Amino acid sequence: MLAVAMEEQTRARAIVARLGSCPIRITRTTTELGSIIVDRRTSKVIEIRISRHIVDTEQVRETTRHELAHQAAWERYRDLGHGALWQTMALYLGCSLEPCGDHALDPDVIRKRQRYEISCSSCGWTTRRQRRSPLVDRPWRFGCGSCGGALQVALLPVG
Repeated sequence: MLAVAMEEQTRARAIVARLGSCPIRITRTTTELGSIIVDRRTSKVIEIRISRHIVDTEQVRETTRHELAHQAAWERYRDLGHGALWQTMALYLGCSLEPCGDHALDPDVIRKRQRYEISCSSCGWTTRRQRRSPLVDRPWRFGCGSCGGALQVALLPVG
């Protein structure tokens, strides 16, 4: 996986002039495919992070290109968003402009890490969460987005 990401970084540095080198780190995250870490005080890119739970090699390439487009947009224009500047860099690097979601992550790993299930008592809508949050801690403060019904939280069995 790291070899694929490093190959994409080498390719991107050949396409985008003066693209700086930055370390690529494989992480355990299950909430995002990749991210870029920037020190805004020094304006330097600290590292690019790629989730080790991505199941497809092509998705690793796509995620790496996505983050490298962020790096290029930051280094040239000081922009970290997904606007026109990022889109231009993404097209140069051959990255899709469509969001990919979390379906690219290993579903077994995600299922094992989810600890809370939030459900609507009226319409049956459900979602799962890995961490405690205001929604998990105080569900009575929130209502279902579909029908406005009361929400309930259940603790899921571990593993």
